Amino acid sequence: MSDETKVTPSTSAFNLTPSVAILLSGVFIAGAIIFVNYNPPSPAVLGNSNDPQNLPTNANVPPVSETDHIRGPRTAPIVLVEYSDFQCPYCRIVHATLKRLVDENNGEVAWVLRNFPLESIHPEARPSALAAECIAEQLGDDGFWKFADAIFADQSKMSSAYYVQLAKQFGANEATFNACVASEKHAARIDKEALDAQQNGGTGTPFTVIIGGDIQVPISGALPYEQFASVIKAIKERQ
Repeated sequence: MSDETKVTPSTSAFNLTPSVAILLSGVFIAGAIIFVNYNPPSPAVLGNSNDPQNLPTNANVPPVSETDHIRGPRTAPIVLVEYSDFQCPYCRIVHATLKRLVDENNGEVAWVLRNFPLESIHPEARPSALAAECIAEQLGDDGFWKFADAIFADQSKMSSAYYVQLAKQFGANEATFNACVASEKHAARIDKEALDAQQNGGTGTPFTVIIGGDIQVPISGALPYEQFASVIKAIKERQ
């Protein structure tokens, strides 16, 4: 949630031609999109990530279940639960970071990706989330993560036609996939995951909650690898 203040300039103070007014409107809109989409690192985590006693642990997201899309072992003691938007440029950045954390921790870290589409600024956020879930319905976690990797490798290709292309490429039945997307079969799941993120302080993407036992540490934004690694180390020290 955020507070908005509407300011309307007086026509007596500003006498803008239509062309100038249109140009300024475009600038304001572009600035608003950049501001909303930019989700900087959480100062609380940055400031205390090296102190195991002072990590913020105010998150309470649903525990990892069999329906979650997970990369890494389900038995891993540390799980990165990321609430993501496939069209978010910062999610593309953190995608590589979280993958590296899983790959380099020898089964000690797993990664769950949940949906948090920012539909007001990303027109392909929800369609891509629906496509990802429909691919997962046929191909499981393997298909879901292949889709995620492909999208974050090149977000400029995002479109309904590209999602169909990927589904076929990965081995999904095209007709079944198309019917699933058209029905919005997984809309309730997507809405529930987005609501979970918002109820735990997620105001933008990526929003990640690092879970270790009964500890849940929320992180807002695309933190560098070193910061995520530091938080993971601190959680391990508290267990």
